[in-house]
Amino acid sequence: MRTLIERVRYGTCMLAAVTVLATSLAISSTALGQPQEARFSPATLQRGIEAFLRERIGDSDEISILAPLDEVRFDRPFVVAYCRLPDDRIWGRTVVEVSFQADGEELRRLRVPIKITPRRMVPVAKRPLQRGETIESSDVIYELRDATGFMELLPDSVIGLRAAQSIAAGTPLLRTYVVGGGSIRSGESVNLILRSGAISIRTTANVLQNAEPGDRVKVRRSDTGAVLVGTLADRRTVIVELNSHQSQPIGQAP
Repeated sequence: MRTLIERVRYGTCMLAAVTVLATSLAISSTALGQPQEARFSPATLQRGIEAFLRERIGDSDEISILAPLDEVRFDRPFVVAYCRLPDDRIWGRTVVEVSFQADGEELRRLRVPIKITPRRMVPVAKRPLQRGETIESSDVIYELRDATGFMELLPDSVIGLRAAQSIAAGTPLLRTYVVGGGSIRSGESVNLILRSGAISIRTTANVLQNAEPGDRVKVRRSDTGAVLVGTLADRRTVIVELNSHQSQPIGQAP
């Protein structure tokens, strides 16, 4: 719970407290002398709505109220206004409902259109990155950006990961654009070691599927075009055991 005390005079009526709860924001009027009415100015309503939303979003996120707020007045005192979100959607365009109540009775309800823009520190490519290139700290800058379209795609860190595709300078480095440092992507070139007992042959190949170290992976030899199945030992090396039936070539023999 967070409580913000406001003292705003309206002739014979004083706005005394704005209370933000986990599920509602209450704006109440209290007596000063013999009040005859409760009044909520546009500025008061805006402060209340923004305080309600700030409990749910970050300090850097932007709140825009998309329609003018008019003064709301009641010919009775002790009116309380509760704010709520009618659904779970908070990012982008939505509405805040403001319910004015007194003695358990709803006197009026407003639907205030709003837009909430999430702004996050986003890792951005400082220079063009080529597919397969390992990302270092000098390759990345962090910028405060509108993250509406990719909130769920922001990585915890990109340092040490590799570019899954060519990336232009200034592009946000989202999870879909990077792969683990030990991962390999279809089409990448690797060192190919062909082993048969104590004999080893070294050549190169292109992998035909995405894989992680330890995975079985298909490769195509660069020199003969033969397709074999081996084990990805690390990001740059595939080992094929020629005496294993699982590693027999598909098509042309090595």
